[in-house]
Amino acid sequence: MLKKRFLFIFDFDNTIVDDNTDTYIWKLLPEGHKSLPPQFEKEKHWNKVMRKVLQFYYHNDISVQQVKTCLQEMELTQGFRELMNFIRKNKDQIECIIASDSNTFFIDSILEKQDLKDVFDKIFTNPVQIIDDMEISIFPYHKNECESTCPRNMCKKTILLDNYQFNNYEKVCYFGDGKNDYCPGTILRKEDIIFVRKGYGLEKLIKQKDLECEKVYFESGIDCINRLENLQL
Repeated sequence: MLKKRFLFIFDFDNTIVDDNTDTYIWKLLPEGHKSLPPQFEKEKHWNKVMRKVLQFYYHNDISVQQVKTCLQEMELTQGFRELMNFIRKNKDQIECIIASDSNTFFIDSILEKQDLKDVFDKIFTNPVQIIDDMEISIFPYHKNECESTCPRNMCKKTILLDNYQFNNYEKVCYFGDGKNDYCPGTILRKEDIIFVRKGYGLEKLIKQKDLECEKVYFESGIDCINRLENLQL
């Protein structure tokens, strides 16, 4: 099978969807809880925090379906419906993946609701087990020793290096917003593009320490399309 010309890599939270999936579900906290219980603040690793949050929900009779319904209320970032349709039209030339520190259940629930599963060839994220159809249990994607801006459970640069050879593609396009999107940005080539959401952590990091690749700052998916249309797809 011939390789596709372009590799598109998407973060998920605050990139494809216009919010953070982890914190969005906090609206399901039991009545009387305006924030997470104090014991959660002692946990240093976010992946473990979310595992405990979902255990807390289970013990407070918040069902798997309630979590799914809540997630499916989330909206796409402005212009990303149009961006996904642009990718669909050019899927013969674009390999498209997600690399996200969310988890399989959250992402699949939203992609299903938004009818976007066909856009993506592969999803790299934290795995989930549904226990007896009642409890969502989240696990770390891997353990890494990256000294950049990555959490211990996920280095997106490592994921990309382990699974893709950028030299097989004419151009790699990375779409992200957060600090953990900076590390994979460091392996992008001069001919590649990083699409950076304005006003978020990734933009601030790039201003402190620049990246070699081309940078496009976006507020809407339409901004991304405007640059992609020049790639002669």
